[in-house]
Amino acid sequence: MKVKEIIEKTIKEVFNTESFSVDRPSEESRCDFACNVAMVLSKTVGKNPRELAEEMVEKLKKDKELALVVDLEKIEVAGPGFINFWVRDEYLGKKISGVSGFRVKPGMTESEIEIGDSDWMKGKKVLVEYSSPNIAKRFSVGHLRSTIIGQALFNLYKASGASLTNDNHLGDWGTQFGMIIAAVEEENLDISKMSVGELEELYVRFNTRISDNPDLKEKAREAFLRLEQGDANARKIWQLAIDVSMKEFNEIYKKLGVSFENMYGESVYEQMMLEIIEDLKRKGIATEGERGAYIIKFEKNGKEYMPPAMLVKSDGSTTYMTRDMATIQKRLTEKKLNADLYIYEVGSEQKLHFRQVFETARMLWPNETKDVRFVHVAHGLLTLPEGKMSTRKGNTIKLEDLIAKAGDEARDFVKSEDVDAEKMAINAIKYNELRRSPELNYVFRWEEALAMEGNSAPYINYAYVRAKKIVEKLETEKTQTLKILFEGEERDLARLLMRFAEGEIVEDAAKNFAPHLVAGYLFEVAKKFNAFYDHNKVLGDSREKERLVLVNAVAEGIKKGMKLLGIEVVEKM
Repeated sequence: MKVKEIIEKTIKEVFNTESFSVDRPSEESRCDFACNVAMVLSKTVGKNPRELAEEMVEKLKKDKELALVVDLEKIEVAGPGFINFWVRDEYLGKKISGVSGFRVKPGMTESEIEIGDSDWMKGKKVLVEYSSPNIAKRFSVGHLRSTIIGQALFNLYKASGASLTNDNHLGDWGTQFGMIIAAVEEENLDISKMSVGELEELYVRFNTRISDNPDLKEKAREAFLRLEQGDANARKIWQLAIDVSMKEFNEIYKKLGVSFENMYGESVYEQMMLEIIEDLKRKGIATEGERGAYIIKFEKNGKEYMPPAMLVKSDGSTTYMTRDMATIQKRLTEKKLNADLYIYEVGSEQKLHFRQVFETARMLWPNETKDVRFVHVAHGLLTLPEGKMSTRKGNTIKLEDLIAKAGDEARDFVKSEDVDAEKMAINAIKYNELRRSPELNYVFRWEEALAMEGNSAPYINYAYVRAKKIVEKLETEKTQTLKILFEGEERDLARLLMRFAEGEIVEDAAKNFAPHLVAGYLFEVAKKFNAFYDHNKVLGDSREKERLVLVNAVAEGIKKGMKLLGIEVVEKM
């Protein structure tokens, strides 16, 4: 059990209550954990919170199980009635020593101990949907957000003990294919010899011409309807567009270290949609609107609580709502996709859409969804200084351009041919995304995306390399069980590392769907370690063994933490 869990268990048993919380204080210098149980119970027992807290402290100081992890002499009352706890020095030393078994011989195999993991989701199944690029459109920095954040969420839930799968919900259906098909037929093009970039430019050109020639919009609509109806030529063009796109997408995923167990395009759900539409009609969930369209209204007691959703257009073509309902049905009914928690990492502009989708699913399949949780992790809008990016306008920053420029910055930063500049560049790009809360909008600035110093992947990676070099200077392997007691700045750094070692950081980040909490923690560790090393000698000091344990834990913690973010540290800088 973790220290926090032992404190909670003890308080529940000693005071026979569950009405309290044990939390980290806002200022770490105050204590390791603080509990509000006295303030919560004071009204019930009719006592002053501080007076009650004093009585509680005396009882807690007699608990033998608590004494194994908490310094009983330092339990104290603070403020209006908080009870403060400090982790026992012996327990802290043991926990940090166990991070990597203190194996510090150059060339040794990496420790297999998975530090930082939690088990709070053990026995649960989770599916994460992310990336979801559109066929025939290049990856831009906008598409990158879902890919990177989604992979980090996948990693966090895997480290939380859940049974994981993922799904890349490819955009291979919709009216944009009507434009591509119409343009290809008009110019009699051979798609198999085109790149994704050329397909995108074809789409942009056709879309631009619509403003001067509105008839082209109807031509594109007719082409997509033919695609839905199974027209041979339309299907051939569509399949070639998918083949060309996936070849390039897979190269990008390989470069980013992202992989998928499932990659279902929207077209997979084509045959399922008719039955779902009929079920929604039959149950009165979908009703006929203007000109033969079908909509879903969201009303309670005669009042609308959410705008209606379009299920089927007036021309009979399907919508995102139709396809996403079919997606949920497939996930609920297929064993490999079935889950207790479904996480959709999709842009914030889709917030209303997913509220409508999840609500409709619960109306249509109440029994199947009663124990299921749907969560939309909405990443904010990424814009350029001149405004919103748009594929239609050809106004995007391409991923390959970003990686190339970041690689140049990395080479200038390290000035060494031994360093994998492309890996450093990709790490910097990933971290720049993950250090922010997902829902935040932000303006893309080259100087931030390419940052090699400050709150950046290279800065944290440098702390890792620095720590690793210190440990590897020892020529002998030390595997004996060491009794470690930290002092002063050592203890402060150890207390910070224990938050990761006990799985606290992983659990908080996963529960809040917030990879940026891991990024922020790693930056804090890197800063604190650099300050510690600047002030304290390690090798040759009288406290060498304690400090080597600490430095080794820093290296192992940073490496695992970066791995959770989908970032593989470089070993040389």
